[in-house]
Amino acid sequence: MSKIKDAAQGVREKVADTQLTAARSKNDTIRLWENYKDQALMWRALSLIQLPTTFIAIIFALVMWSTREITLSVPSKPMPGMYAAQDIPDTEFVNVANDYVNLVATYQPNTARKQFEVARAMLKEPLLTKFNDENMSSELPAIETTLRTQVFFIDPLQTRVEREGQRVLVSIAGERWKVIAGAEIPTVSSRYRVEMTTIPRNPVNPYGIVITNVLFTPNTRNERPEPAKG
Repeated sequence: MSKIKDAAQGVREKVADTQLTAARSKNDTIRLWENYKDQALMWRALSLIQLPTTFIAIIFALVMWSTREITLSVPSKPMPGMYAAQDIPDTEFVNVANDYVNLVATYQPNTARKQFEVARAMLKEPLLTKFNDENMSSELPAIETTLRTQVFFIDPLQTRVEREGQRVLVSIAGERWKVIAGAEIPTVSSRYRVEMTTIPRNPVNPYGIVITNVLFTPNTRNERPEPAKG
């Protein structure tokens, strides 16, 4: 009889141990959940936001793809004809004159030939023949032989524009600095007077502005300032 009681007692103790172990396991699970509760809630919130956002983005992409349009911009063909000088603002003539002066008055021995060739395309007869004879045949070889470097500093405050019908004269003054064979030449005040007119325009020259004459004054330091005209 005592053996039966001992066996029953042993069973009760094992059941108690099992219940205690189960309770501890349950408590450990609760503590683990509490430790990662904030992260779990955060990831759940992100997933709830990400899913609808992804679907909306896919729908938007499909709508944009289905409604896309291809637009080709074809430039219009240049219209033939010629601008009258009176219809062109002063700034366009000043820009052309500045470009020409920068090409022929600011150079280095290794760039002078290319610059002179570009400047030659801006000229109109009889100045074109004169430029070929003086600048291309005489001045350019002298620049390349003596390794001459020159810089012309334009003073925009002294730029003047004069209009005489189809003729437009732009006066550009500044300081000319020169180095020949490594020897620096004193700076000299100089002036270019660029005379221009218009020809039928083309894609390369949309306003049709060409240079018909250029007058160069090498030393203007002692001259009185020119009054503004036109």
